[in-house]
Amino acid sequence: MPRFLNPHSTGFLVLLSLCSGLPALGTDMALSGTSAIADAFQVPVSDVGLALSAFMIGFAGSPLLYGPLADRFGRKPVILVASAIFTLASIGCALASTLPELLAWRLAQGIGAGASRSLPTSIVRDLFDGAVARAKMSYIGLMGLLAPICAPTIGSGLLLLSSWRGIYGFLALMGGAVFVAMLFGYGESFTPTAQNNLRPGQIAANYAETFRHRQSLRYTLVATLSFGCLFSYVSGSPFVLMEAYELGPTAYGLTFAFTTVALLAGNFVNGKLNARAVSPRIPLAIGLGLAAATSTALAVLSMTVHIPLPLLLGLVALCMFSAGLIFANAIQLALQPLPHIAGVASAALAACQLGLGAIAGAAVAYFFDGRTPLSTAAAMAICAWLSLAVYRLLPAEASQGEAAAVIATE
Repeated sequence: MPRFLNPHSTGFLVLLSLCSGLPALGTDMALSGTSAIADAFQVPVSDVGLALSAFMIGFAGSPLLYGPLADRFGRKPVILVASAIFTLASIGCALASTLPELLAWRLAQGIGAGASRSLPTSIVRDLFDGAVARAKMSYIGLMGLLAPICAPTIGSGLLLLSSWRGIYGFLALMGGAVFVAMLFGYGESFTPTAQNNLRPGQIAANYAETFRHRQSLRYTLVATLSFGCLFSYVSGSPFVLMEAYELGPTAYGLTFAFTTVALLAGNFVNGKLNARAVSPRIPLAIGLGLAAATSTALAVLSMTVHIPLPLLLGLVALCMFSAGLIFANAIQLALQPLPHIAGVASAALAACQLGLGAIAGAAVAYFFDGRTPLSTAAAMAICAWLSLAVYRLLPAEASQGEAAAVIATE
């Protein structure tokens, strides 16, 4: 019998972090090559922004397939196939000779990355409950954030040493590393049941159950809209920082890392709070309020004055910190009542998040005026306020049984 990592070990957390960090590398590292790709293909920078939208479309849609497959065949084979797709697509991106070709490979790369987004949370749901699960998710997010912190800097370094093609070559190596690590380090955590067959009617029924359950629906929407706020900044950052503020690739990487450290800090604080069995409602409420306040301030200032770069980064950092207080709690509360279809529930949540991310990214690029961060700030504020409204106004529980499920997680 092969010996895999103990789920309670630090090594297992690192393994899931490596897997969940792969999509962040696929987005944040590639952003560093935006201007270089535009120059190479002789197209506007905004056209190259479509590569991120193509990645996000595949990234958003593929979990809807991976979820039922993971509930039917287990988590491990699905993650292995998906990481292989990511690796091959990254090689295709590195060899692309036209922008349409790059867009097609980025779409395939996003499809491969989809499993790394949704299935680590399913694995945590398989193995842990309540505050322990939220703490694990926070720490996985904490370590996984090393990817977006390092990604722009690594991307900028690869640009200096090679070209934008070197970025995608590195992504291919990382995809291969995830494949090998999951193959030898992860023992299957889920035993499929007869309910989890692949008949279209059963798949549709499982997805319908996810959205009919009021607790799951409420926190899925909160996590989705909060992700829209975060991704509005991620997708808009090269336009704002490199175009409006005229930062070079190295300076862009450092400033992006600074704001990502704030997200890391939020995850760290949230993990400590959950380790002390603090109710998830407390960091959730604080995070949602802080996100709404900081994104609104950023939008108002963008319409009235030229925001000094330190103030811009400070407001963004506070908003990123708030996201660290939100995500692990909202995701765990969305998945908690549905252990028998955790793969489907996690896939539905990931697809909603990433679908909104693709829309937000396209909107930010389309409305960018070349001078101000207004399109980015407005998208952040809209998503933040909608998330807060859902949390405050949408009923969480439909019955005493569902209410007990929420209490049991605290």
